[in-house]
Amino acid sequence: MSHTDNWQEFAASAAKQAGSLHIASVHERVRVIHQNIHERHPGIARIAVALYDPELRRLKTFVASGDFKTSLTGYECQIDTVPSLLKLAETGQPRILNDISRVPLGDSVHSHWVHDEGFLSSLTVPIRRNEQFIGFLFFDSRERDVFTGTVVADLIPTSHLIGLIATQELAAVQMLVGGLRLASQFAHIRDLETGAHLDRMARYARIIAREIGPSHGKSEDYCEMVFLFSALHDIGKVGVPDRVLLKPGKLDDAEREEMRQHVAVGSRMAERLITDFGLDSLPNIDMLRNIILAHHERMNGSGYPNGILGDAIPLEARIVATADVFDALACKRTYKPAWTLDDSFAEIQRMSGGELYAPTVQALLDCRAEVEEIYKRFQETPLKL
Repeated sequence: MSHTDNWQEFAASAAKQAGSLHIASVHERVRVIHQNIHERHPGIARIAVALYDPELRRLKTFVASGDFKTSLTGYECQIDTVPSLLKLAETGQPRILNDISRVPLGDSVHSHWVHDEGFLSSLTVPIRRNEQFIGFLFFDSRERDVFTGTVVADLIPTSHLIGLIATQELAAVQMLVGGLRLASQFAHIRDLETGAHLDRMARYARIIAREIGPSHGKSEDYCEMVFLFSALHDIGKVGVPDRVLLKPGKLDDAEREEMRQHVAVGSRMAERLITDFGLDSLPNIDMLRNIILAHHERMNGSGYPNGILGDAIPLEARIVATADVFDALACKRTYKPAWTLDDSFAEIQRMSGGELYAPTVQALLDCRAEVEEIYKRFQETPLKL
């Protein structure tokens, strides 16, 4: 069985599970539920879902609905820096604050945002799936003493519904991506890598999307889709011959052209999957197409396969291109040793505005401490073949 056939077998298995799911926008469904709650409890001004990344122990605002002056789009924090939330995550018990003004103002961005928005009471409900902590659901009000026993009793079942919606929708995409990611790792295993490259670059891409998404008019779930789909950028490498993929040193012109065919192969794989299993209903599925097809395009038109340039390159492809280049520089490959982080940052800064989209490079530079944390957390484990 060929590498491509292996990929299709695994992709089909994942797609058969995900293909029957018609995923609507989580944000829209939460908004409708919020409208219904507001009719019963007009004082509840905001509902938000924050999801938890257990690998990095970080919370991230996923969706939010309500009346607020500024959004916490893409806001993230380490759960260990918020002891009160860490305790809720461990106990699974909801927390009621009926007069936030009596709570000392913390140093976090979230604490200052709550204060500036004028929220005076809140209900925080941990979200769990199969006894595993997934995130939090927040209800906020600009009035004191909103969350009485009666109101809380009414909201708890609704909170379970919202948590179920958020986790099921996310799980559906994760299920699909997980199956495809497993298949895509065949290519990386052949290239003597583990999935650590995918773990790193997907998280670098999420940082970039979080930083530049709002200024590009992207919704709150955009960076999560970038995170999920970016790990599939090189699925077409399963179709590259070993003599090319595993060659030490530089490729000749013919070999380089063979390597470049992984983009077309990956695009055909993705298209067949989307068509055969009815995945057009997945939200933002075009982002997957764009990332696979255009992550080797460059801002100055020097990339491939189509030589497009500037704004013609989809934003998500520009994001993944920068994340992928940075990680390739900082890590050992069959054809090069690993560069230092200082040299890697310097190189993408040199490429900024020419080959790479300048705002994506600046986002990584601005978040260097977070990037270095990811780099250290996800290191390659050599494979014994």
